[in-house]
Amino acid sequence: MLVTIFTPTYNRAYTLKDLYTSLCNQTDNNFEWLIVDDGSCDDTWSIISKLSSEKEEFKGISLSRNRGHQNALLAGLMEAKGNCDITISIDCDGQDDISVMEKMVDEYLGGAEIVYGVRNNRSK
Repeated sequence: MLVTIFTPTYNRAYTLKDLYTSLCNQTDNNFEWLIVDDGSCDDTWSIISKLSSEKEEFKGISLSRNRGHQNALLAGLMEAKGNCDITISIDCDGQDDISVMEKMVDEYLGGAEIVYGVRNNRSK
């Protein structure tokens, strides 16, 4: 079973390495991480390229210009849909609790068609 975690990002070069480390430490399933660069003007794409050259589980898509968060989400979903069994979308700002991804996968495997996380605390 392959889980694709896809992340839209725009000018978030400073958060990618922390998210990369967190994902490597939290994910036990067979996964890939697809980062969609939504036309960033900073070093986001160079970091994505570096991460993907270090680990084959990390891939990137570079949109030609900034198209907005929803279009970046759609680009990631369309890329992932034919290659994986489960998709999980997380934002790149570090506000999503990635420790619940395993439970989300378990809920899906337990019969849920859609598993949706809702943040109940914005303290971090």
